[in-house]
Amino acid sequence: MKTYHFPTDQPIHRRAMLKGLGATLALPWLESFAPISRAAASPEGVAQIVTGPPRRWATVLFANGVNAQHWWAKQQGNGIEFSDTLQPLQPHADDLLILNKLEYFGGTSGAHWPQFTNFLSGAKLRQTTIPDAAESVDQIIAQAIGTQTFLPSMHLGVEPTEPGLRLGVPAIYYSTISWSSKNTPIPPEIYPRAAFDRLFDKESLLEDRSVLDLVLTQSKRLHNRLDRYDRAKLEQYMENIRNLEQRIERATAEERLEGWRPSLEEPNLPRPDDGRPQDFADHTQMMFDLMLLAFQMDKTRAVTFIMDKDVSNQKFDFIEGVGGGQMHGISHHKDNPKTLADYQKINRWHVQQFANFLEKMKGIDEGNGTLLDNSMLLFGSNMMDGNIHDGRELPLVLAGGRNCDLNPGRVLTYENESERELCNLHLALAQRMGAEVDQFGDSKMVLPNLS
Repeated sequence: MKTYHFPTDQPIHRRAMLKGLGATLALPWLESFAPISRAAASPEGVAQIVTGPPRRWATVLFANGVNAQHWWAKQQGNGIEFSDTLQPLQPHADDLLILNKLEYFGGTSGAHWPQFTNFLSGAKLRQTTIPDAAESVDQIIAQAIGTQTFLPSMHLGVEPTEPGLRLGVPAIYYSTISWSSKNTPIPPEIYPRAAFDRLFDKESLLEDRSVLDLVLTQSKRLHNRLDRYDRAKLEQYMENIRNLEQRIERATAEERLEGWRPSLEEPNLPRPDDGRPQDFADHTQMMFDLMLLAFQMDKTRAVTFIMDKDVSNQKFDFIEGVGGGQMHGISHHKDNPKTLADYQKINRWHVQQFANFLEKMKGIDEGNGTLLDNSMLLFGSNMMDGNIHDGRELPLVLAGGRNCDLNPGRVLTYENESERELCNLHLALAQRMGAEVDQFGDSKMVLPNLS
């Protein structure tokens, strides 16, 4: 039997390594299966009464920038005038904050990946061959409130991730914006059935107790045989296992019916078909519907949705008037009028899908207002002009939040250099979600004037 040796010269059999590896690979999938009781639960697992509708947070991101000539909004008296691209948002003007001139790290431009995977992280990225970023703000929020819902957070997409490297960095950089730690990216779930099952399949979670038992047993055996660096990584891994154990316990807790109840008790969507939908527009709509269902049923309060990944090869020729080019190529328009026109139509399609989502959220009454009033939704792209990868000003819209200490219905332009960091916005929203943090990424302050 072949053995592998650690610095302590204590051998670990290959069979044990393979068994441990199998369980380890399963854990990220299991970790997302985190249903708990309908009522909130404290870290000790004691049910608490929820007295009113909770706050929700989401980021909906599309990659590769916008046709900047057609992305603008102007304050006109008590209303907002929208460009053609943003026109689908006109019915929701009173529910929006248009955020102008927020930027990455002093105006990052250049390669794609620092401006995509880093959108919610605010890390100083280096070009390495192993994932190395920073914990993203959605996970900061999930840590603060994740024990109160079935899923601490949810991560959706419509395009698959890539293995290996792309242009000298991990390919995952081009398809995720969520990081549970500096070395742990969270791939988005692109299969609607899998996302649906994570919201409702408690039985599968409970059946996986035996896998946790195996992982815990083998991890304890390994602990004293590792050097200090590997032991620290193992302890972080064990902490994730302990968190999952607590979630399993909460999944079996008796439900509490006192206090606030979600407006929907059972899913009003059928379980999606297996596999990845072939129609891109239908796929996108399914993911928006699942996010709506998760919020309405209070299954989670933090969601990220990547409408298309960075350097996307997706074609949008299903949009009337758009040619057959791929999104990434179209974003490098080189000021070609036809390509710019296609670019703008694709941007407007993204905006229209978000506007449709807002309309559905506004139709859900939660007693103190609508689901949109109780949610803060950040929408936009990770760069302005995709032709030059321009991160000096980001195309961003913040929707909802009337009951989350936001004052929507305005256009906000941040001219002061100290205010313009994107992480200032992340910090402000994280605090509104209950995260006890006073600094995030490269933030210099809480973004002012949102209330």
